[in-house]
Amino acid sequence: MIRLATRYDIPRLLEIVEAYAYENPIQTLGKTEHHNPKHVEQLLFSIILGKGFILIDNHMRGALIAVKQNNIWSPGVNELHELLWWVEPEHRNGSVGGRLWKEFDKIGSELLARGDIDFVITSVSAHGPLIDYTKRGYKAVGASFVKE
Repeated sequence: MIRLATRYDIPRLLEIVEAYAYENPIQTLGKTEHHNPKHVEQLLFSIILGKGFILIDNHMRGALIAVKQNNIWSPGVNELHELLWWVEPEHRNGSVGGRLWKEFDKIGSELLARGDIDFVITSVSAHGPLIDYTKRGYKAVGASFVKE
């Protein structure tokens, strides 16, 4: 079952964020000296308190973190951004990741319908499955590239 995370989930969420950083193709993010658990804990807590939402499965095998924010160029426009979508490697061929994303999409659609946000942003990870989000009502707006 997928549910909203609570403050009691933060210790496990800190582990998930760290694992995500180590797997990220941006090598700098995986360096331990750049990790700041206190900062991440405060960020997670602010998201749980309403800055967005965090989804986690009951067995804590994966999570999806989303944040609501104003558009940097048009502060009157509100966005929902998928920040992190991670599943333990041994569970990636199962249904956990898909169920997390479907719940993210459902909540995003509800926020859109209520007028709480103006658009939803999701992404394809360099190391994740190649998902065609256009089949789910999204449109491609670009790609990001990193040079280290």
